[in-house]
Amino acid sequence: MSKYRRVIVISGVLGLVVTVLIFLYADRVGEFTDTLYTAFAILCPPALVCVLLKLTGQMNDKDSFYAIWWVIGLTNAGLYAIIGAAVAALMRKPD
Repeated sequence: MSKYRRVIVISGVLGLVVTVLIFLYADRVGEFTDTLYTAFAILCPPALVCVLLKLTGQMNDKDSFYAIWWVIGLTNAGLYAIIGAAVAALMRKPD
């Protein structure tokens, strides 16, 4: 695996790990302070979908809660992979 692909894969995995950590915190503790919620929104922008779904009552069921966080995790991993691809493109030496 080339160095550039490794950067992209590691970035995607990092995005998934960040989402898993936020999910575990939300599942166990359930309460966010304003500062903590702002940090989570910066680290995992797709998690803002939870606000809309919570207001509509979509996340009251545990199964839908887990399914929604699965989609958020994959979306965040993709976002981090795109950022990793941009970083990898900047790392390439011009010919």
